[in-house]
Amino acid sequence: MDLDRLEAALAAFSVLEPTALPLHHVQVFLVVAQKEPILYDDIERILGLSNASVSRTVNALSDVHRTGREGLRLLKVEKDPEERRRYLCSLSSRGRALLRQLKSL
Repeated sequence: MDLDRLEAALAAFSVLEPTALPLHHVQVFLVVAQKEPILYDDIERILGLSNASVSRTVNALSDVHRTGREGLRLLKVEKDPEERRRYLCSLSSRGRALLRQLKSL
């Protein structure tokens, strides 16, 4: 693995939240980027996270953080049209821009 590229990729995320961006936020973003649209349940299964953790993380990466402050706006969340009690995650336009930046490294 090229550690310089890994460092550059992590730096792209740290610009978004310089003082406190947990690693699992990056992991959730990358899983969504690879498998979008993806259900919360699938993120939980893939990363071994609880429903509460996935919910908090997705909220932080979408429009509104659970604390009410602005989220990072990297993801968008929509109800699953096939089952209205489930939610699908996909990249927002800002998330797609970050993904392009990561792919160019």
